[in-house]
Amino acid sequence: MNNSTLVRNGLCIALATFSASSALADARPNGIFSDHMVLQRGRAVPVWGVADPGEPVQVRFAGSELHATADAKGRWEVSLPAMEWSAEPRDLAVAGRTNEVIVTDVLVGDVWLVSGQSNAEMSFSWGILNGAAEKARAVDFPNIRQVKFRHETALHPQNGDPCCDKWKVATEKTLDGITAEGYFMARELNERTGIPQGILDDNWSGCAIEPFVNDEGMALVPQFAAATAKVKACRDDNVKWAKRIAEADKEGDFGAVGKRPGFEPWTCQYNIMIAPITTFPIAGATWYQGCSNGNEGMEYARKLEALVGGWRAAWGYDFPFYIVQLASFTAKTTDPAGGNGYARIRNAQRVASQTIPGCGLAVAIDIGNPGDIHPKNKFDVGHRLALWALRDIYGEKDIVVSGPLFKSMKVEGNAARIEFDHVGGGLMAADKGPDTPGVAPVETPDAPLKGFAVAGADKRWVWANARIDGDTVVVSAEGVETPVAVRYAHRANPMGDCNLYNRAGLPASPFRTDAW
Repeated sequence: MNNSTLVRNGLCIALATFSASSALADARPNGIFSDHMVLQRGRAVPVWGVADPGEPVQVRFAGSELHATADAKGRWEVSLPAMEWSAEPRDLAVAGRTNEVIVTDVLVGDVWLVSGQSNAEMSFSWGILNGAAEKARAVDFPNIRQVKFRHETALHPQNGDPCCDKWKVATEKTLDGITAEGYFMARELNERTGIPQGILDDNWSGCAIEPFVNDEGMALVPQFAAATAKVKACRDDNVKWAKRIAEADKEGDFGAVGKRPGFEPWTCQYNIMIAPITTFPIAGATWYQGCSNGNEGMEYARKLEALVGGWRAAWGYDFPFYIVQLASFTAKTTDPAGGNGYARIRNAQRVASQTIPGCGLAVAIDIGNPGDIHPKNKFDVGHRLALWALRDIYGEKDIVVSGPLFKSMKVEGNAARIEFDHVGGGLMAADKGPDTPGVAPVETPDAPLKGFAVAGADKRWVWANARIDGDTVVVSAEGVETPVAVRYAHRANPMGDCNLYNRAGLPASPFRTDAW
């Protein structure tokens, strides 16, 4: 590493640590504000930016005229009053002493933070099923807008411009760069309500969950105390290194600087990809991630608790949070115990969705691909996410939002009776092709329920006979006189061997009743 690179890296660390203000000149809004954007309805909307220290700034939008004065660091902020949704394109004006910035084609609707790893980032360019036809339909939905965030990291939370591109309208030409999961969710919401939809396309292919968790979230979970200490030490070491760089640059001697300390993975993506927009109101968030934490079990549920709690603390309110459960993947197996592949992390996702208030689960177990970690049916994922939002945000209280979720088990002689939440008008055996987006599962009333395994006190798993009895499933197996635990679809790829749905056409989530 040469001296100029050391200086540059040291300055980058210092900027990440001390959040130095952007260069100031003409008054302007923060980078999240650009043409074609969507502002969140129903909440006061902060508008902020930079100007020369002490400069008066005027903001105008939708009949409101607000005034602020830039502080000593050049930052200013006003707050637009809560607004009703509007698909009328309007201008947002920011005026300083000598200039005016006009942000055009601004709508008011609902803004969704769509985050996670590659399945969240996956756009139409990845070969979405029926992609050409779906892209052609985009002309009918001009009020869906998206802003894409770049992949960056920082040691400390940033409060300047976010690492994002400009907002754009979702069109046939732009969908190759827009999250397909988020688009299909937004499209259904817009189609059913008329309300404009904004997508914060903020994800990182291949990432683990830890870099998206913030300090506040880590503090909520006692098990992460050691990780929190490591993050603090990492930050301190990098700050000391940056100071050594600055001193060495003055003296012209870089011999004693040493290598830059590494980053701890926790928080570093949140600090720059999420933190700068926590002032920007949202309707809710979706999280489609887990492959990079795929060997984990219930520890992943605790990480989700930290993620959700930390984000809600940063925004200052408990917005809805929807988790996409990992789809089937890899070759099928026949061991009744299962537990391979993503089975354990799916169970953690289910548990988190049922124990964290205000969370929902979009089950995707029936629309996976054994040979592709990125299944191309994102239409059904978006639809299943939209159902939760239609209930929670849009007041459709009678809507069925989920397939059956395990509720309780009761032993009755040599059988176990399983109760579920979200029975949706009743349970049924059904079949759905994974590559049939938008096609409802077909009931198979004469087919046996598949995918259930049972174990007694000896913890030996055997395949079970399972039958629907009202809104419950009764499970038993020859040789298991007293069931102790039941598992359903608890394997890497149970497609074709898990056929429990509710009559709303939504699949039951995989589950386990044991903690062995």
